[in-house]
Amino acid sequence: MGKTHRGSNLREEKTKSGRGTCPITKRSGVKLLYEHEVDGKKVMISKSAKATLANAKRRQVKKERQSAPAEA
Repeated sequence: MGKTHRGSNLREEKTKSGRGTCPITKRSGVKLLYEHEVDGKKVMISKSAKATLANAKRRQVKKERQSAPAEA
């Protein structure tokens, strides 16, 4: 994790050192580091939620690619 997402940088920029409840994973006490758009609103999400969303998107693209040659 880069220095922009830990320590004094978070304490200066965000309240509670950037900690809170993640709206995606519903875990409390995690660092909310990444800004993401959910339902038209920009919310802060945790590192694990960012990975979860990226993996879900990657799986969806892979599934679409596999179904496209079968249709053609």
